[in-house]
Amino acid sequence: MIFLANRTNLDKRTLLTRIHTQLQSQAAGDDAPIKQVRYHTSSGNKVGVRALLDAQAFLGSTHPGGEVELHASFDFPPNRDYDFYEIQWVEPDRKLMLGWHQDDTHMDLGNCHFQIDYQSETVQRTSADFLDAHPLNVFERRLDQFIPILDVLTWEDELPTVPNHAIGGD
Repeated sequence: MIFLANRTNLDKRTLLTRIHTQLQSQAAGDDAPIKQVRYHTSSGNKVGVRALLDAQAFLGSTHPGGEVELHASFDFPPNRDYDFYEIQWVEPDRKLMLGWHQDDTHMDLGNCHFQIDYQSETVQRTSADFLDAHPLNVFERRLDQFIPILDVLTWEDELPTVPNHAIGGD
């Protein structure tokens, strides 16, 4: 993979193309962790990348959920000192979504937070490590973090939760 040395020259369209290409390169063969990759668009513009995953191949272990998607979106607001992103693991059958949001919402938690949504309700929101790195590096690091996060995901009172110490935080 080629990283851009200067992210100030990186725009959302170029970044999403690179993420799409990276994921698409992992979609070859029946035992591949990625089954399908597509752009998520709004008004004809790329706003994110979505990938259908083989959860067992991706995680290297059995997984109780059915179909799993990876959602990734980035933005580079000109009035902010840092990049915005959402990188999420989505299980439609279990109505479960978890992942990282680095943006200007929930500033009481810092610039980045980890969030779990279950059955269209937010059930956990926790401060997470702020990653001030090239967006492709951030994407790779967050992808790698899904495996240990999903390993410690538990269900308490029928709600999903991840221990705060497993998330890391500011």
